[in-house]
Amino acid sequence: MIDISGGRFEMGLSRPVREQLQKKSPQEPFPFHREEPAHPVSVGPFRMAEAPVTCEEYAEFMADGGYQREDVWAALRQEPDVDVAQLQARFVDQTNLPGPLTWREGRFAQGLGRHPVHGVSWFEAMAYATWKGVRLPTEAEWEFAARGTDGRLYPWGMEFDPERCTHRGRQPNATLPVDSLPEGRSPLGMLHMVGNVAEWTGDLYRPYPGGLEERRAGPRDRSVRNDFFKGTPLSLRATVRTPHPPDSRFPGLGFRVAAQLLLKRVGTV
Repeated sequence: MIDISGGRFEMGLSRPVREQLQKKSPQEPFPFHREEPAHPVSVGPFRMAEAPVTCEEYAEFMADGGYQREDVWAALRQEPDVDVAQLQARFVDQTNLPGPLTWREGRFAQGLGRHPVHGVSWFEAMAYATWKGVRLPTEAEWEFAARGTDGRLYPWGMEFDPERCTHRGRQPNATLPVDSLPEGRSPLGMLHMVGNVAEWTGDLYRPYPGGLEERRAGPRDRSVRNDFFKGTPLSLRATVRTPHPPDSRFPGLGFRVAAQLLLKRVGTV
């Protein structure tokens, strides 16, 4: 975990920057309205994992009976009008055993232990976080950690750099170990804030203040940040956000965790 003292920043996409992006890619339609308007946000102190949760970390949760323990599935049980048993029965791997969608026989593929876990729902991410004694980051925390306070579009600056992240044109077109590509770090020290896997946040998806309603979003959709290893320069920007139902599971959808940071008062022990 990296300690972040928080601060004030401009969250979202400004109109001048959006117009520049549209000029660069006039033939590529994109739902920029989800990121608009840019607006000032204050973020309190928090801690965030340097990288997404890995397959080997998630395997520890499963080995401790994570899918069978009722105590870590509070978020699922609290979701209104949900058949808990029926929904949880869908959280299986390719061989119909409990686990991420991308696994087989309850295990991740050989050699992928340090790769990010993906193919998990928001409920599974929340269960893992509860088991670990942490939480999912808020949208504001996620974006603050990804881009800092200077308005950059990517963790490293304003221009896309194909050498600093996974993307559609990179080979192999798959996940990478979470400690790879250190040159893609954000100003606050985070790895893989764009590319590798898209990431669940703890927040319901809602339009920004003064923004347009998202017709494709449901009232229970959660906000997902980042795009995964098949992303493009447009979709891999640090301001990109998409709505997904909390039971969504697809290859490329993962998460990282966060926690509160309690600052000591001056003069205290």
